[in-house]
Amino acid sequence: MKFSTVILHLFISGAAASSVRRDGGRNLDETTLFTKAGKSGAKASKAAKVFKGSKAGASVPADDAAASVGGMNTSPVHIAGYDNSVRLLKREGIIDSIPTSICEKHRDVEEGAEPVHGKNVILVVGDGMGWEMIRAGAIAKQVITELEGMGVDIKEGATGDVADAAKAAFAGRSLGDYYTEGKGSGLSFQDLSGFNVMTTTVPIIGEPNDGNHYGPARSFLGNVEEHDNGMEELIVGADGNPLVFDPRDVLKGGNMVQWDDVKGGMHPWDPNYFNSAMGLPTDPSFDPEFIMQHAIDSANSASAYATGVKTGVNMMGVDLYEQPVRSILEEALSCDKSGGIMTSVPILHATPAAFVTHTNYRKNGHHLQDGYKETKPTWAMGTCASIYQPSDEMKQAMMPGGSLSEEFTFLHQDPDVLAENFYDSIQDLDPDDGKKVLACFGGEYSTSGNDNMPYRGLDSSYLDRWCSVGIIDKDEDDVTIGITPNSTICNHWPEEELKNIPVMKDHVKEALKFLGKDDDGYFLMIEQGDIDWAAHGDHMDDLLGAMLDIDDIVAEVKDWIDNNGGYEKNALYITADHDHYLTLMDHFPEVVANMIIDGMSHNITPESNTCTNAWDEAIGAGRHEDDTQSQTEHLADFSTWSDEDIQNVAHFFGPWGAGGNGWGSHTTRPVVIHHEGDDGCLDALVGKGYRVLGTDVEGSPGKLDQVHLNACMMKNLFAL
Repeated sequence: MKFSTVILHLFISGAAASSVRRDGGRNLDETTLFTKAGKSGAKASKAAKVFKGSKAGASVPADDAAASVGGMNTSPVHIAGYDNSVRLLKREGIIDSIPTSICEKHRDVEEGAEPVHGKNVILVVGDGMGWEMIRAGAIAKQVITELEGMGVDIKEGATGDVADAAKAAFAGRSLGDYYTEGKGSGLSFQDLSGFNVMTTTVPIIGEPNDGNHYGPARSFLGNVEEHDNGMEELIVGADGNPLVFDPRDVLKGGNMVQWDDVKGGMHPWDPNYFNSAMGLPTDPSFDPEFIMQHAIDSANSASAYATGVKTGVNMMGVDLYEQPVRSILEEALSCDKSGGIMTSVPILHATPAAFVTHTNYRKNGHHLQDGYKETKPTWAMGTCASIYQPSDEMKQAMMPGGSLSEEFTFLHQDPDVLAENFYDSIQDLDPDDGKKVLACFGGEYSTSGNDNMPYRGLDSSYLDRWCSVGIIDKDEDDVTIGITPNSTICNHWPEEELKNIPVMKDHVKEALKFLGKDDDGYFLMIEQGDIDWAAHGDHMDDLLGAMLDIDDIVAEVKDWIDNNGGYEKNALYITADHDHYLTLMDHFPEVVANMIIDGMSHNITPESNTCTNAWDEAIGAGRHEDDTQSQTEHLADFSTWSDEDIQNVAHFFGPWGAGGNGWGSHTTRPVVIHHEGDDGCLDALVGKGYRVLGTDVEGSPGKLDQVHLNACMMKNLFAL
């Protein structure tokens, strides 16, 4: 009993932003947060991690008064106004006052006044979908449309007069014939009226990772991979005192990785990224390696969208002290709205899981499965593979006769059920009656065991792609010295299974049809996760197929919105959780067209590709400690594309000079967001700051941050 009482007390005192009112809404009052400090003062546990140096953050003086929380000592840091999105909206003047409840139905309504009702909110996340990925997809779609109009078979190509005419039409076609900056056009979401640039900043607690490769997976309790939520002492500074958050940039001794317009460019389309590849001069202050330092991951990025709270790499649904923070989906459910997640990758992979779980480590299987069990989203769909799925016990309980069978309908891939009939059994179900749906594909439910939904290539077929593997070359001391490519032609997906699996846009259609029956409204997060998987592998064929897929998804969403109240009743947001490092060369449109005309579109990914993370291999070989070469030069030693390959495919990953496939990781480059129905909220937050653990973090000029998106989704969903 004593242990239970302690934990309850910590959750109430240490996670004020996630306190729950009896009416189901969040406690919206201003609060003071007390944070656990383990053993007091200079007698901090010897097991506590000690960090030295400016990047570790400031420590709390041991002589200050410490409060007792549930029998445990706390740090003397009183953080007034521990932030949430509602308070951010009030502070920035977006809303006039904080309502008595997050739920519209529980608010006091003046006599004679009409009750308010929020909008349905739909968030579409292209995982890893940076501005350049969008441009690549937009150009590819327009090239395909034009070629089809000329009689070219996109899957088979063309010959004779048709081929000659098509190649002549695209001769000399360049990026400038499409667009070179801003919103652009060509994809279904690029005609939405709203468009902004958004930073993807990450906190750095303690020392950075080797080679500054991603932000460290560390909270104020240390390495998150080594313990469950909250189950560790607070880390301390060299003086033995607990660290506290410093909102300054990491380069100035603080804990935030801030964007720098000079080193990284004011926009993702900054010409310096392209000038180097074209032999043009670049700004001497511009640093092409800047965006490769301390990148965010999908877990803490999606967590910012889900909760409005910044947290560390690998963490989701918790703050930097590993205390749980409620997500917008959980808030929706608490207000009798519906809440759904759906993805082209595993259901409880980082992006969807951030909306339904609370974990300090994205690979903690029991956290993921317990989170889904506790949240019980109205709709969940994706692949069910490995630990990234609801537990077998819960799925069994959903089967006919099981304890959850009245509430849940569990659907899964079945060789005897065709794609067009997959959702037949849910057509009469209604979330207003408490009904929920779980749909599983891949993994144990397929003969192939794939972790992804079917993904196509540039030609929209599921056949003929380069399956690339890198063979690691080592010296006599077992140190990696290079990578040898080994590629074979394979298929994107087993052809015999395609007949049993709806395409993503059809899954989206069914989700919208089901959730749209909820009279109180709904929140839905849709992820196209294959964009990220393709970019990690430097695989343009897969990437362009995934971009065509998200184009179809958003077109389906827009059609539903047009037929269900328009943007007065719905708010739509399309964005990415982070960027990678792709650069298109000027002749990219001509190359795409010629490969399609020749029936060889899979060659948009070179045969020499390896799907290997070059900087991971370089760090493993100790190159991050070798100052005799630049980071770019080190990457080139682990790249396998030739100069001819780069010219043939007209694009490269990583900085110019790194060899074409010399990256394979995320970057800190800002992403873009397209939106409609937001009613001016995001535009009003451009350039504004935000708070992390009650401390003010500066905003980036001309840009949003990810926490602002959560705030505006909350405003629209709950009519704040």
